[in-house]
Amino acid sequence: MTEKRAKELNEIRTELQSIEDVLVLKALEKIERKGDSSLLPDLIDLWATTEDHPIKKRVETILFGLKDKNALQFLIDFLASDVSDDRKWLALNAIWQSGLDASGHLNELIDFAIFNSFTNAIDVMTIIENSEFSDDIEATVDANIKKLNTKIATSKSDVTPILIEISSILIDKKIEG
Repeated sequence: MTEKRAKELNEIRTELQSIEDVLVLKALEKIERKGDSSLLPDLIDLWATTEDHPIKKRVETILFGLKDKNALQFLIDFLASDVSDDRKWLALNAIWQSGLDASGHLNELIDFAIFNSFTNAIDVMTIIENSEFSDDIEATVDANIKKLNTKIATSKSDVTPILIEISSILIDKKIEG
């Protein structure tokens, strides 16, 4: 990264943290034009901490229309971090709403669905349902169906019906594939 680019990104980060809404909105405009995935933590933090509804909606618009292919890996890694459920909800919805193909991260998504909330499991189900699986990940699909079925058989919780549905979706995708 060039020094000029680093300075530009730092300026955007500083404006995002401003108490002046006009500077925050200016930073959001810059992100729409010149942003990259390195700004995702800042956007998610802003969304989680602001009480300004128009700013929150603007952040959602940006996150739900991501074009940077590097964003997917960040969002998947973010799900494994120690952050609040609302931030995880936002990351999951950014994957889904942006149309990012998360099929290559099936293991992480299944683990996330198993060990998180009902709402997050529904979001994972939606992402999986909208992903395209290639034939070369058939073993991964099989392993995750087995993992889901083991969890379903050994634990009854509010997430169990969603896990059953995710397993069914994976079986359907395997048959279609």
